[in-house]
Amino acid sequence: MTIKILQFLTGVIILYFGAEFLIRSSKTISAKFNISPVVIGITLVSLGTSLPELIVSIFANLRGEPGMALGNVIGSNVTNISLVLGATAIFSPISFSFAKIRYDMYFLILITFLPLGFIFMGGLVLWQGMVLILVFIIYCAYLIKSSQLDDKEDTISAYENNYLLVIQVIAGIIGLALGASLFVEGAKGIADAMGVSSLVIGMSIVALGTSLPELAASLSAAKHRETGILFGNIIGSNIMNIVLVLGIAILFGNIPVDFTEIITQGFFMIILTGGLLFLLKCKDRITKLAGSIFVLIYLAFLYFNFQTV
Repeated sequence: MTIKILQFLTGVIILYFGAEFLIRSSKTISAKFNISPVVIGITLVSLGTSLPELIVSIFANLRGEPGMALGNVIGSNVTNISLVLGATAIFSPISFSFAKIRYDMYFLILITFLPLGFIFMGGLVLWQGMVLILVFIIYCAYLIKSSQLDDKEDTISAYENNYLLVIQVIAGIIGLALGASLFVEGAKGIADAMGVSSLVIGMSIVALGTSLPELAASLSAAKHRETGILFGNIIGSNIMNIVLVLGIAILFGNIPVDFTEIITQGFFMIILTGGLLFLLKCKDRITKLAGSIFVLIYLAFLYFNFQTV
């Protein structure tokens, strides 16, 4: 049990620093162009912080733990809004114009129902994974078309060492792969020792671990008052988790799951996503009180998962 816990913690640390390398190098590369902070958050930053979820979900499915792959996606989306955004708002209340991100929020609301609908039909199979990836491609096309890019390079970025950036990207990928392997092995050991299903472990422990990059990036963005990157990161990561992470994970093997096993967790995900839409659309901000409520919802989510063991 001790060895499995050490594997799990080592995996968390390596995943975190691997994601940090990728995020920093991606932000440096993107800074050569005048790209909206929201677009940077939705694309480069959210993709970088979603890589742990992607690699962990693939490894979990390959190693015969499909429940952990699905649980990681649902749990990460719940964690990103309730814990990551909630804790960030408690640290520093966040104001942001809904008009700048309304289409992305509406898109997130719609696709949140998509995997739940697929599961209701009888589990997640190959063609559904392909549909999710197709939706991801369509969304990327929308982002490219709607983004206004400036050909002028940033003065500082023009002198960046490109070789160092390549090394950072490679180091990040290797770190994520190694961290994911240790992470899944450790989580499986903990699940076996506690008699907890891989679905519950995926929604709680694994989801929390793979959401650490989002938490670190969000706290840093709030500190520097980069609210566009902050909201773009949360919304973009949740979109990536559903259409890209789950889509690719399904390609590596079907995920047989009964709808009754995830109905309550799915309800948490829908309520939190709807709550975020309401706060942004009606208030244009997340207050400390709203952040506290989000964190309490996260604690309730954890309590429910372990009560079902």
